Amino acid sequence: MTKLTKILLTIPSIIGIVYMLTFLNVDFFKWITNNIIGFEYQGIIVNGIILMQIGYLIYRLWNYKNVERKIKMEWTWLLIIFNFLSSLIFIWKKDTEFKNLN
Repeated sequence: MTKLTKILLTIPSIIGIVYMLTFLNVDFFKWITNNIIGFEYQGIIVNGIILMQIGYLIYRLWNYKNVERKIKMEWTWLLIIFNFLSSLIFIWKKDTEFKNLN
């Protein structure tokens, strides 16, 4: 994976983390929206780009031939359940390890 691809795939996780933090302290991020209805539209957009990121990373993971099925299943569940952190770890560290195994 090229450095530009890694950076582009990192953006949805960072957006998701920032979006998640908006619910902890809404006053701090008041510039995002003035009412809760705006969060509904933002949620669709944020979830959409995160689902595209998850889909691409899982597709990439399962295309590695020499990686064990058990490892693929573990990383698939990690990418689905703990997306914000596990996708960053997968993009910047594990992808090159799996590429070397392949």
